[in-house]
Amino acid sequence: MKKTLLIIVIAVAAGVGYFLETKKVQVTTQQRASVEAALALESERYPATPVWWADGDILAVGMRAVDEAVITAGAKDICKILWKFDVNRTAVEVYDIEKIQQNDDWKLIGGADCRR
Repeated sequence: MKKTLLIIVIAVAAGVGYFLETKKVQVTTQQRASVEAALALESERYPATPVWWADGDILAVGMRAVDEAVITAGAKDICKILWKFDVNRTAVEVYDIEKIQQNDDWKLIGGADCRR
């Protein structure tokens, strides 16, 4: 009985792992280029885009640390750009671009969850 239960638990764990791995959607090169081009059109607002992408799960951008409302609005606007190019499984992280440039201090100052 214990052996059968152990086999079932292992099979379920393998199935869940497979399901989670196949649900991960990569962002295509074309989607990345389109998002980056759209962000580049707003270089005053987003002076460093992207700082980095993490397998399509996270898009990190650099902004000036003005105030929280401006940063949050900027991150939510990036969600709209992502959705425009059918990138629906990405979160946005906003880092203080001046701190990165001055002393390589990666200070997270805001973000938005764009996953839908």
